[in-house]
Amino acid sequence: MYDARPYSIHQWRQTDCASFTKNYYEEGMDFFKPKIHWQGNIDGKAISEFPLINYSVACLWKMFGEHEFLYRFTILSIYSIAILFLFAMIYVGSNSLLYSYFATSLFLTSPLLAYYSFNFLADIPSLSFAIIALSLFFIFMKNKRSNLFFLAVLFATLATLLKASSATVLLIIGIISMINVLQFPKKLIVESFLFKNKIIPVLTFLISFVIIYLWYHYAFLYNNKNSNGVFLMETLPIWKMKDKVIETARLLVSVQFQMCFNKPVICAITLSFIWLLFNLKTINSNLKIALIISCISFSAFIVLFFQVFDVHDYYLINTMIFPIIILTAFGSHFLSISFRFNNRKLIIILSLVFIANTAYCASIMRLRNINKDNFCKYYPLITNDEKNFSDWQHWHYENTLKPFETITPYLRTLGIKRTDKVVSVPDPSFNITLYLMDQKGFTATENQLKNDSLILGNYKRLGAKYLIVNDTAIFPAINIHHQLINKIGVYKNIVIYRID
Repeated sequence: MYDARPYSIHQWRQTDCASFTKNYYEEGMDFFKPKIHWQGNIDGKAISEFPLINYSVACLWKMFGEHEFLYRFTILSIYSIAILFLFAMIYVGSNSLLYSYFATSLFLTSPLLAYYSFNFLADIPSLSFAIIALSLFFIFMKNKRSNLFFLAVLFATLATLLKASSATVLLIIGIISMINVLQFPKKLIVESFLFKNKIIPVLTFLISFVIIYLWYHYAFLYNNKNSNGVFLMETLPIWKMKDKVIETARLLVSVQFQMCFNKPVICAITLSFIWLLFNLKTINSNLKIALIISCISFSAFIVLFFQVFDVHDYYLINTMIFPIIILTAFGSHFLSISFRFNNRKLIIILSLVFIANTAYCASIMRLRNINKDNFCKYYPLITNDEKNFSDWQHWHYENTLKPFETITPYLRTLGIKRTDKVVSVPDPSFNITLYLMDQKGFTATENQLKNDSLILGNYKRLGAKYLIVNDTAIFPAINIHHQLINKIGVYKNIVIYRID
């Protein structure tokens, strides 16, 4: 799996991210002018998130050669470091090794985090930086070493630059810091004189805010000028949905949330949160602030991006800071009442829970990544619908898109250069087929071809020279087959035409 091309669930978004890296690698390392394979309005120029990860991996490719596993291991390495910081943060709160191991294991066995931590998306690095920032800040409040504060703000800023949904951590750090700077309200101050110089934290947050503002302002301008709306730069709130509200809510609860944790763990975390709400007075004030802010942020995010939760589980990655804070506060609460985490019965129970969580996570990972996996049928927590959908998805990919993974040398033998624009059909994404074959150009779906008889001519005027078709069965239903009189090659199920 380590050397696999972008594949499986949300391959669309995976190839978008990988496309940025490939174009940095091939077309010059201009950090502020990222590009994708889909050509859009102007030469494929577009911005999704702050391209720190894309650019860094491109630098690794320059040093060690182009290997996609370097992308995967970069994401995994960042996440692994964050897990160590997560363990440290929970341990500082609970003072229990057993509880810290168990709470951390919940995130290690989350199917959502396990799947995307060895993937191409920037959401995991964003969450990782947020975890590191929060951990450094809580440690800073213990020993008051100012360098830890600056590092915390730096990582929180990076997290927010990668994904705006990670701004929760920057907000937590900022509010707690400002309460200590203003010394108000007194009842929320845990550590007096946290900052010797009160101007320094104010300037630090001001610089952070300016950097974040300037980047997002630049990204909006860059996309408005170049990309023609390829990447989402706005919210998709629930109140703008005309229908399918109930169906989306059902999918959010029964599918997307269960990619975060299985049902028993979700129930346990929910009960822990309710317990904390009834015992707020016993919780450390800083954790209380973090709990309230993360709860509000989580709720606001669900409402503001509700429309995506029919299929997009990865949008929930950065909301995982909420259960992290719940478990940290829960451990701190039981420390305050001298609860013993190390009795034998509890160790046995937690070990069994860990084994069950690991099996659940493994089943989801195998279902998503392994075609015809015989082991999945033995997992009781996987439904027949999930198995059937997985079987269909693997079958469909094998019979339509997989040949694009190896077609590039063949295209070059036909005289098709990397920069020769092609039209790849049918492909509902911007970059899946274009990235896999490393070819500049455009994509179109079967419905687009049906409904617009001029689409091929329009792409030709934009410079398209070739049409690449991965399913010729669509020809009877579309309006362009009469224009295709110059077939120049066939590669497995893929047919290549020169556009007349």
